[in-house]
Amino acid sequence: MTSRRARVGRSGIVPIVVCLLLLSAGPIAAGVSAMTADHTDGPPTDDGIRIDDDLPANGTSVEVIVRLEDAPVIDTAVAADGNDVDTDRLEEHAEATQDPILEYAADTRGITVAEEFWVTNAVLLEVNLERVDLETFERFEAVEAVHENFEVPVPDRPAEPTAVNGTPAASSAGGTARAASDVAVTPAIAAIGVPSVWDEYETRGEGVRVAVLDTGIEPSHPDLELYTDDPSDPTYPGGWAEFDDAGQRVTDSRPHDTGVHGTHVSGTVAGSAATGTAIGVAPEAELLHGLVMNETNGTFAQILAGMEWALAEDADVINMSLGTTGTYPQFIEPIRNANLSGAIVVGAIGNEGPETSGSPGNVYETLSVGAVAADGTVAAFSGGERLNRTDWEATPSDWPDAYTVPDVVAPGVDIASTMPDGGYARMPGTSMAAPHVAGTAGLLRSIEPEATPADLSSVLTETTQRPAGDQKSAVETRYGTGIIDADAAADELVERTSEVESSMESAGGSNGSQSDESTADGGSTAGDGDAAGIGWPGQLATVGLAVVLGLCVVTALSGSGRERLER
Repeated sequence: MTSRRARVGRSGIVPIVVCLLLLSAGPIAAGVSAMTADHTDGPPTDDGIRIDDDLPANGTSVEVIVRLEDAPVIDTAVAADGNDVDTDRLEEHAEATQDPILEYAADTRGITVAEEFWVTNAVLLEVNLERVDLETFERFEAVEAVHENFEVPVPDRPAEPTAVNGTPAASSAGGTARAASDVAVTPAIAAIGVPSVWDEYETRGEGVRVAVLDTGIEPSHPDLELYTDDPSDPTYPGGWAEFDDAGQRVTDSRPHDTGVHGTHVSGTVAGSAATGTAIGVAPEAELLHGLVMNETNGTFAQILAGMEWALAEDADVINMSLGTTGTYPQFIEPIRNANLSGAIVVGAIGNEGPETSGSPGNVYETLSVGAVAADGTVAAFSGGERLNRTDWEATPSDWPDAYTVPDVVAPGVDIASTMPDGGYARMPGTSMAAPHVAGTAGLLRSIEPEATPADLSSVLTETTQRPAGDQKSAVETRYGTGIIDADAAADELVERTSEVESSMESAGGSNGSQSDESTADGGSTAGDGDAAGIGWPGQLATVGLAVVLGLCVVTALSGSGRERLER
């Protein structure tokens, strides 16, 4: 930790002011230390804004996304009173900086505003290039880049779905595992220790919202139920949304699946046990589904709109079993802002094999997931590679010089889950592995509601396992840190939280009254700091700063004029 020093003057005024500044600045610094939202390195722009080379120069109308400067760090730091304030700040910043462009578009023939976004500061415009040059947007100080509303595909299937006859577990090798509560589960769920979490911590995801952004869902399936306050309303307010290519919400849309992908993924996240076999990792989680693509692909604008909707609905976890091969810096700001707003983003890395991977899974802050078979070996189709900062057009200044994707792997071969026809099928893919991780993240958040995305990512990546005898030979770009272990991750999360509670109690005094107040609701000792997304290091920093302030005041009042205060 960097040392700061301040001299205490005879009057005592200077040290009090300095310490107050330290106390107010400390939590902010701690809160953004793991995930800041500063501007990215790389090309802009002595020569002007970045304009996508794939965009035509003239002669046609094109849809373009105009990217503006992101909200400053202090504006995107999660507020102490919840996510709503944070997303409000993102919206306010977007509105203020976008206004000049919107006014210009309203007064200019050849420009039509299609949609506005705040999860990343952007506007989707339709521009007639016979009337307006893209370089015209250089006149706006906040504009940083212009790029196409590119397509993002559903990952190619390694194999077609195979229908399941009978119960889902009967389709997979290894038989039917059971939780201690005598509920049968699929072998994939058993393999990652989910039943132990259900039994030991008495949660199956209660109180947590998981948003799946995919091809849609068939809610009439007996194993699926979308979150809603009004089950009689077929539009499922709160649990369903559909977005068109421009990112506009489709009014009066009813839940449906444009293919099979989204229904299958949703079943693995939160499917129940209608056949007597549990197929979902977090069956009691509140399931949200945003249709952001058709059977084969969606657009960048659709995905942005889906993320904004998920955050507005207070999603704790966002699963994106989608992606486009390569490094797409356009995804960086929305993923980081989702994390800062309190939602962990889980993404599949793609099915194109070794030395390949896709975005948004490639974004450093995404919890990226590859696939393993029942025996723990990495599936031949599962992607993975070492990424360098230089592989990206632009990267945040706090990223490492290099890192590996995937972060973790999970079962993704012959996964039995729900289908739109009311039945079940086995499907392979990193798309099937990701919801195992998303559901597990939901279980962990249910156990410790104040855990931040950084906390969840940390325990999930640091408690993984690898097949026996393969501890040293496994290639990192194939396994990441290893196969997730839900039970070990839950134990580690609770242990870390207990350590923080003990530290808080010690700092609160011998009678422990301060700590008792902070844990009166039965949760972890979050306090304002952790509710702000600061996490354990931030809490400890806050306690330390409080002690610093007390020392400052005592020193000032005692009149010691030249003692030094160090932190």
